[in-house]
Amino acid sequence: MAANKKKKIPEEWGNNFYKSGWQPGLELNEATGTGEITHVGTDPNYRNKFDDILRGWGFDPELYEIVDTVRASSWNTQLKGGTVETFYAFKGVVKKKKPGQDKYFKELIKQAKKKPPAKPKYNGGDTAFLWLCSDWQLGKKDFGVENTIKRYDIALQDGVNRIHELRKSGVLIDEIYILGLGDLTENCYGFYDSQAFNIELTLKEQYALARAMLMKTIDTFLPLADKLILAGVPGNHGEMSRSAKGSVTTNRLDNSDTMHLDICGEIMSANPKRYKKVKVDVADDFHQVLDIKGIKTGLSHGHMQGGPGGNPENKIENWWKGQMYGFLPMNDVKVLITAHYHHFRSKQQGDRTWFQCPSLDKSIDFTARSGLWSHPGVLTFTINKKGWDNLKIL
Repeated sequence: MAANKKKKIPEEWGNNFYKSGWQPGLELNEATGTGEITHVGTDPNYRNKFDDILRGWGFDPELYEIVDTVRASSWNTQLKGGTVETFYAFKGVVKKKKPGQDKYFKELIKQAKKKPPAKPKYNGGDTAFLWLCSDWQLGKKDFGVENTIKRYDIALQDGVNRIHELRKSGVLIDEIYILGLGDLTENCYGFYDSQAFNIELTLKEQYALARAMLMKTIDTFLPLADKLILAGVPGNHGEMSRSAKGSVTTNRLDNSDTMHLDICGEIMSANPKRYKKVKVDVADDFHQVLDIKGIKTGLSHGHMQGGPGGNPENKIENWWKGQMYGFLPMNDVKVLITAHYHHFRSKQQGDRTWFQCPSLDKSIDFTARSGLWSHPGVLTFTINKKGWDNLKIL
């Protein structure tokens, strides 16, 4: 459903004050919350008065914004009384605001300007705390972006509380690992039928929001440990050059998931004093092996573990056996962490453990087709030289 607006024009302007193709008007698609505006006026400083222009068209600037100026023009016209007036015009995009997301965009700009955090009030430690960022699917309409943000905010505060709780119980945490397991954004096309109709953020907005949430995570945990490590691997939804037919035009490592981690590293490099204890270690492959407190820990999104097996558990297990058989990088990891399937699962065999992370997104489509659903959340646990412990989904 579209809302069309026309503005009352001053009588002295006449009916032909605009040139061809520049008739004033505003059309808004209420379903998508976006539209187009053609505005004509006599103020050359219109770019600084978008809020006033929206009010003039009957839209509340608290709820709507002009986000882009596509074209601009100006011309002289003789009015009814014979005087010549200069008119200034633009065509732009009008968009309904999403207050819950806008605050994240503003925070991203502020991050690198902050002063160094206060030093932790503890000394030393022997344990790492793992915070796993998996399948956020930002931009997806199913459960709603704002609901995903709210859920993450709650989990982030629970993460802070969890670290304090563990310390009180005698767990000496001195390192925090913020690990990206892929699919931080939903992308816009090429991954399943009708994907374009299940998106409520543009790709640019998805990317900005993902980076803002990562930076907020870093800044939240920054005062809580002697060292932070930001690392991660690519997911399938991060493939930037995928076509509508599902093929890629460059390569499958041309990926936004790892790009977000790299850009966060660049943001932090603008304030090295604040972020001096953060190390960025981004995978240049589909998989990554980290040495966490002497325990080899493997990361992989899970989309490359195809082949025989049927269910996710069998596919991962058969793939892991292949890594051992071929003496590939994952062959001797003691802890393997994957994502992709949007629900928590774990399996322990001997001294090896596999964890599958839950998603932050709650897929309505999957529930409708299968009748099943999984608790969304953020997987956390600790690692020290003895192995993993203290697992909890927040």
